Amino acid sequence: MMRVALFGATSKTGRYVTAALAERGHEVVAIARSRERLDRLDPRARRAEGDLERPETIARALDGAECVASLAHARFIPTLLEVLPPSCRRVVLTGSLRVATRLADPAAEAVRAGEAAFRASGRAGVMLHPSMIYGAPDDRNVNRILRLLRRLPPRVPVPLPLPDGGRHTVQPVFVDDMVAAFVAAIERPQADGAPIAVAGPEPITYRRMIELCAEALGRRVMVVAVPVGALARAAAMLRRIGVQPPFDVDELARSVEDKSFDIRDLQTRLGIEPRSFAEGLKLKLARGWTGKPEVD
Repeated sequence: MMRVALFGATSKTGRYVTAALAERGHEVVAIARSRERLDRLDPRARRAEGDLERPETIARALDGAECVASLAHARFIPTLLEVLPPSCRRVVLTGSLRVATRLADPAAEAVRAGEAAFRASGRAGVMLHPSMIYGAPDDRNVNRILRLLRRLPPRVPVPLPLPDGGRHTVQPVFVDDMVAAFVAAIERPQADGAPIAVAGPEPITYRRMIELCAEALGRRVMVVAVPVGALARAAAMLRRIGVQPPFDVDELARSVEDKSFDIRDLQTRLGIEPRSFAEGLKLKLARGWTGKPEVD
């Protein structure tokens, strides 16, 4: 058992990681900017207000930490590495599988820079690159699909436009599997080394993902293929008349880029066998975790 200092403890995934670590007997120091959000965490965790934008606010919270773990954005990695205490033996960091994109993407560049800083530091530990994480009550992506589908009449086929007919792939990971992977990365020295992709067991098409959501809600959709350019023009037109479109140009560009990831390191180094999207969706709905997203 270790003293674990956890950044991003109040995030969508972090609050479940905090509880899981405490359940397993670790001494958890949960670090976040908001005292109100910290107070909602598992009571077994110690809470510390701190802001990676202001490194001087976090040094005390790190005192004695044997593992420093972060679910905060990868842009903070260089700062975090600079303030690690002498007691720290291992570091576990979070990036994103957006690093695999071929598109010009500032978010992906920030993750690559964080990964490079960690590699150059020579510190023991590992960086996890998750795909789209779904399943939490405030999961933005799948909840948005579910909200849209619930507006449709039951059992009546309804046309649904998708970029290129939704033929491109995505490989989402269920929140419980991401939590288990993060905890394993903290506990297992054999996890150390090259970054690990954290994704579902196999890629599925956007079309199939939406069909599974529709089936789970008793809705029927008929997918209509729409060129990406047409959807981008529609989004621009909506903005001109003061209406916020349900998607932006960057999302459209990413939706026609196939996402397929090798998860062998997730299975062998972390011991995680992730759920299929259908299994994760069923569990999400059974828990009733489809409420209005919280504001971070």
